[in-house]
Amino acid sequence: MAENNISQHDLFSYRENSYQSDDIITSIDIGSDKIICFIAKVDKILDKEKPRVVGYGYSQSKGMRNGAITNILELEKSIRRAVAEAENLAGVEVKNVSVNISGNYIKTERTFAELIIDGDIINQQHVVEVIDIAKKKFTPNNKKILHVIPSNFIVDNIKNISNPNGISANKLAVKLLFIYGKPTHINNLETIINNSHLKVINFTAKPYVSGLSTLTNEERESGAVCIDIGSGSTSISIFVDGSIVFAKSINIGAWYISSDISKVLSTPFEQAEGLKNLYGSALRGPNDGDIIYQTPLMGGDLSEGSTLSRSKLISIIQPRFYEILMHAKKCIEQSGYFDIAKSNTVITGGGSELIGSVEFSERTLDSRVHIGRPLNINGLNEQISGPVFSSCAGMLIHSILSRKKEMDIQLKEPNFAYKFFQKIMGSGF
Repeated sequence: MAENNISQHDLFSYRENSYQSDDIITSIDIGSDKIICFIAKVDKILDKEKPRVVGYGYSQSKGMRNGAITNILELEKSIRRAVAEAENLAGVEVKNVSVNISGNYIKTERTFAELIIDGDIINQQHVVEVIDIAKKKFTPNNKKILHVIPSNFIVDNIKNISNPNGISANKLAVKLLFIYGKPTHINNLETIINNSHLKVINFTAKPYVSGLSTLTNEERESGAVCIDIGSGSTSISIFVDGSIVFAKSINIGAWYISSDISKVLSTPFEQAEGLKNLYGSALRGPNDGDIIYQTPLMGGDLSEGSTLSRSKLISIIQPRFYEILMHAKKCIEQSGYFDIAKSNTVITGGGSELIGSVEFSERTLDSRVHIGRPLNINGLNEQISGPVFSSCAGMLIHSILSRKKEMDIQLKEPNFAYKFFQKIMGSGF
């Protein structure tokens, strides 16, 4: 787990009475294919905390399509099923949860501010003041802030200072990354969660938590890109010097691959999904033309169908997988951090499990690529340790970081926490 200095941590993670107990945290990843719920206990070893999953549940996501809510009642039922399954396994009843936001609802904005110090020693008040100046440059109209992260501090033109406190300087500057969502979408999700007799204590952005889960400390420090290919959306995050500097989600994912298979072969969507998962690949092999499968036709009975070679299946999969990666590549190029992607890109999420995905991604992105799975989490068995669970696991890590930040601030000055976050975020958040 990364060290929790001020340059790396989300400043908008404080919530009063955030956790149902000192040692239980719960995350819900609401995807277009699955609803996943993790319940974890917090293991404390010396001065370090680590989440240990004690209960998990997942259900087919109904009422959500490509990141958008299409049926509130069906989505509520799906969430209830996943949470109930996790509660039964954990033997606890949860009340407070973290919820993930993805799709085109995720946007970012960067601001910059400077403060003249005039040779004084930088203290916490200076840090609060320069952050406040940067925060006032954010345009809040129709935006719901999810995370505010100082991507780095600059002291007398020396960049990438992790903690400027105690340094004598003439000038202190900071870059802030605001990750925000669409208020109506977030409000609808909160209503659904409340109707399930749960309370949302934190909304998180999928690009951010996927990166927290799958990237090592060294990767976040040296620079890395995380591409989470979900069912209805693909999330991109970029980390440099231990901090996230870019985040975006786009409404295209692995669901479109299955949809293409279904349309081209005139076969039911569930059958297309099964073909993709069992026999699909992003790369052709020398014998693919000889492998034959039987696929049922749309609207026909199970005895009716057509034959399919694996090469035909791959010819359907490749163009759409290429399109997903090219959209991600365009986002990375626009971010200004493409050189980082070339040296280290991690792909995760259900779409990354396609056979040949790493090799195909390396060719398409012109990057060194590997599969990302949840890291720094205890209690993950084989059933829940795959890439599809990266985002939900990352939410637990974010909760741990938030807990530690709150405790660190309160220990330094018991009455400072509320004032600090009110100063940074304003009383309206």
